[in-house]
Amino acid sequence: MKHRAALFAAIASLAVTGIALADATPLDLDQLRYDTVHEVARRAVLAVDGEGRPVTFLLRIANGQFLPPHGGAGPLRILTVVTGTLSWGDGRQVSEAAEHRYGPGSVIVIPASGGVHWAAARDGDVLLQVVVVRDGKLAPAAAAQPER
Repeated sequence: MKHRAALFAAIASLAVTGIALADATPLDLDQLRYDTVHEVARRAVLAVDGEGRPVTFLLRIANGQFLPPHGGAGPLRILTVVTGTLSWGDGRQVSEAAEHRYGPGSVIVIPASGGVHWAAARDGDVLLQVVVVRDGKLAPAAAAQPER
C-alpha cells in the first residue's frame, strides 16, 4: 500500500509539472510591438516594473547599423547576445580597432555607474536581450570577474 501511495504521489507531481509546463508560452518576436531607439535600433519591451518602466526588452540592430556613443549613469544593465555578432566599444571616441566582438550567448554588464559606449551590427543582424536591474546588484561570482 505504501508503494501504491508513493506511485500515485509521483504521478500526481508529474501531472502538476505537466500543467505548469503547458502554461509556458513562446513569444513570436515578429508579433511584438517595436519602437525605435538611438535612431537605428528597434526595441520590444517584454516586461515592465510596477511603475511601467521596462525591465526586460529585446533590441534589434540591423546589419550595417551603428548606435552612436550614448549612455551614462543609470541602472545596472545586463545584455545577452541572442543572435548575430555585436561590435561593442566603450568611450566617446569611436574606433573600430578598439571594438570588442561578442557572439551569441555572450553576456555584457553595464554597471550602474554607466559609461558611454557604442554598438554596431557589422556582420549581419544582431538581437540582444537587455535586463535592467534597478534594485539589485550582481551576484558575487559575477561581480568578482575583472573588468577589461
